[in-house]
Amino acid sequence: MPEPTTATASGTQLMADASPEPVLSLEDFLSRVYKDAHGRLPRQCRFFHVATDYYDWPYEQRARVMACPSTFHLCKTLVFENTKWKQDETKPVDADRYWCVIVQYEGSVNITKLEKAVREKTGSSRKGMHLRIAPAEKSHELTGFINNAVSPVGMKTDLPILISTAIAELSPPVFYLGAGHIDWKIALPVQSFVDNWNASVIDFS
Repeated sequence: MPEPTTATASGTQLMADASPEPVLSLEDFLSRVYKDAHGRLPRQCRFFHVATDYYDWPYEQRARVMACPSTFHLCKTLVFENTKWKQDETKPVDADRYWCVIVQYEGSVNITKLEKAVREKTGSSRKGMHLRIAPAEKSHELTGFINNAVSPVGMKTDLPILISTAIAELSPPVFYLGAGHIDWKIALPVQSFVDNWNASVIDFS
């Protein structure tokens, strides 16, 4: 197994490691991401180890160290909560309350479009819908991941996943996002992810 090469902010830019599996010393939560990723998409995903100051870098530098095709391929995972949600006794606890939303860093979330899509999926009324980003503590509780490390892969809770149509239309069709640890990222083929994680492609930008 190759040792990871960490990208540095000064001096020569080194390519981040693109090993098909992370190093063995990763924490248990990253191992959970690895197990889920390779369990569903064997040999179709790549893990990247990045520098600890990665989030201080501009998007262009982040893309460059992972050989990412463009800054539009850089994505993030957000947990949204319907703050007007009420428990439906005919459904499991918290069903339709929390949503895992994947968006480009170069993109945005149009709340009106997102709420409309969720209403159509759940049958909720306008009055019963008010989506907002969930508090960091709740996101951590549901996913098992901290801020800047949230990933739809290996989540503790099986949240419904919504992915932007802009990501589905990327060329080449691969996207890069958090891998459960702030210093690790993962690249996944878009359609294979949608199929294997039962994600819904939604126009909410």
